[in-house]
Amino acid sequence: MFNKSYYSLTLMLLLFLLSSCSKDNKIVSEIDQPDLDQVKVDEDVKTVSFNVSNYIVDGALTKTDIDGNNFVWTSGDTVGIYPNTGAQVYFAVNAGQSASSASFDGGGWGFKTSATYYGYYPFIGNIYLDRTKIPVSYSGQKQVGQSTTSHMGPYDYMYTLPTSASSGSLNFTFKHLNSIVYFIATLPAGTYTKMAITAPSELFTSKGYFNLMSSSPVIVPTDYTNQITIDLENITLTAQTTFNVYFMCAPVNLNGIEVTVSALNSERKEYQCKKTPSRAYVAGTIYYLTCSSFSEVPQSMGLIIDDWGDGGDIGGTAD
Repeated sequence: MFNKSYYSLTLMLLLFLLSSCSKDNKIVSEIDQPDLDQVKVDEDVKTVSFNVSNYIVDGALTKTDIDGNNFVWTSGDTVGIYPNTGAQVYFAVNAGQSASSASFDGGGWGFKTSATYYGYYPFIGNIYLDRTKIPVSYSGQKQVGQSTTSHMGPYDYMYTLPTSASSGSLNFTFKHLNSIVYFIATLPAGTYTKMAITAPSELFTSKGYFNLMSSSPVIVPTDYTNQITIDLENITLTAQTTFNVYFMCAPVNLNGIEVTVSALNSERKEYQCKKTPSRAYVAGTIYYLTCSSFSEVPQSMGLIIDDWGDGGDIGGTAD
């Protein structure tokens, strides 16, 4: 995902009914699944649909894209599903799906009309994961190419409220836990390798978790940082050009706080601009930051220059 259809995706899932239940009846995959001998298959549940709530663009609903980039489910996108009792299972998107539909391989899992289910994304490969502490981390974001969004999926943490089957269908609606910073930068010619947003104190969440069983899940920070960063690849400007970068972050209150936006190029030149957002960044919303005038700063003032000579990092405390 962010290759996901954030926009009223309906995903139809063929259920593979269990023909028998025994201690040896397990789903075969690279990730161990729990024993299914306690699961009763309810043949009344014929279809399962997944829908994703829209992001709001700072006060207005998005359409089916952001700035012309469609968000679709892609091969390998995987959701985790917990029953009200028992361990989780996962559903992975098959290859070749479109924005409007995708199939999931249930691998033998049968849903029961008597049970309640909770969903989250992205799936964490620990079947016995504590559902009250689904981990999140914002380290390692990387955008390849100008204005692309495929990097956002692994950081687009989502959950569903408790869901039960009705009239033969089980319908999940995912809600976003993140904010998106949609950065519009106008920079001189060069090949750019990293960007960062730096606050005067540790305001950003670097790691945390959410409680899937909560009546209103939110990201609970466990580690903070003063800086969120994103690596850049295949972004080369032959002249001063405007391009877009997407940061994923946990909700954060930046109202009235001056932050520094930095861009680093392959020649180790760092450019900075100052911005003062006028709002708190809340979940499920996209916020625009625009810098049309950057100033080159000396290396001693750099915030995202890594491993400079033998002196290590200069500035910044991002993961």
